[in-house]
Amino acid sequence: MKGFGESCGGGGYRARSAIAGFIAITVLAWAVVTEASAGREEKQSGVTLLKKGKCYDGYRLYSSRNSEVARLIDIEGREVHRWSYPQGYTWHYAEMLENGHLVAIAKDIMILELDWESKLRWKMKTRAHHDFARLANGNTLVVSRRRLTCPRVNPEKALSYDIIYEQTPDGRTVWEWNVEEHVDEFAEHVELILPCVKFGDWPHINTCESLPDSPAARLDGRFKAGNILICGRHIDTIAVIERATGRVVWAWGPGELLGPHMPTMLPSGHILVYDNGQNASVSVRGYTRVLEIEPISGKVVWEYKAEPPRSFYSPSRGSNQRLPNGNTFIAESDSGRLFEVTSEGEMVWEFLNPDRYKNGGHVALYRAICYPRELVDSLAAGGE
Repeated sequence: MKGFGESCGGGGYRARSAIAGFIAITVLAWAVVTEASAGREEKQSGVTLLKKGKCYDGYRLYSSRNSEVARLIDIEGREVHRWSYPQGYTWHYAEMLENGHLVAIAKDIMILELDWESKLRWKMKTRAHHDFARLANGNTLVVSRRRLTCPRVNPEKALSYDIIYEQTPDGRTVWEWNVEEHVDEFAEHVELILPCVKFGDWPHINTCESLPDSPAARLDGRFKAGNILICGRHIDTIAVIERATGRVVWAWGPGELLGPHMPTMLPSGHILVYDNGQNASVSVRGYTRVLEIEPISGKVVWEYKAEPPRSFYSPSRGSNQRLPNGNTFIAESDSGRLFEVTSEGEMVWEFLNPDRYKNGGHVALYRAICYPRELVDSLAAGGE
């Protein structure tokens, strides 16, 4: 691992200058968010749409970004369980494991694990941010970052560069991947906008997922089970890291994605990805989409966008999940809104975060995840 503030090496790459107008783009983006949210403040909080029989009857987990609380709710919006561990550090992200434990990230400070009763089981001080993945062997993949100078990305100043590492429960690091060492490998697959001048970090990895076995894995070794799927928001790219070598073996996105989040591989071998619609170095589309792609060909095979498109827009965060009934569960995170749509695009469930800002707006959340009713009922009954 390179030391704090260390420089990375040089090398050839194709660079193109970033588009000017960061301030104007940001103002425009948030103006569109305000437009998309118009009228929602008049709605009641909680569940505002429920089409029983069409929506998935599971439990939804969400966590407001200004809190240290995570809540499980049923399809009618009733809270069935909560975790809380106040320390004065708000949670950026919280996710429940299959054993009922909750893993929460206090951004750039720590990652911690609570049991079903909110008792601390594990904690690690680290610059964790955005995502983690609990592996089958009990270890944890963590997305962290450190500040250094990498002339290939920005020759003028130090930035925060992402690092992914695997840590054992007793705190040993057994695998590590430093993003600045793989710039050329990204550039073999996608066109990078370099130098990076609009952001203070690169490439802003917001997802790490250990790939499951899938039809894609059996057709193409790049998608082998155990390889790591990542998302670089600032480079509009989703990519796969080969676990054995650390190489970036597949990447896709520029020209199609803008500021994406949460790619996840489906049982079919396709990848579901949240396409936010804004990248300050490129452009603002002004609305968000959810895409399903066939990764070997790169073909988009399914798309959800609202009607009108600008009524669904989360520029800076969001999540998507394919449910067992074929529906897709979506977080319009900047607006504090969750909803579920069918494969035909029909909305069958909607929820507005009851937590409010002082101005009355719904508090933002980063992601939301749906869990099977059978799992949560078993945990609530004392099973683990």
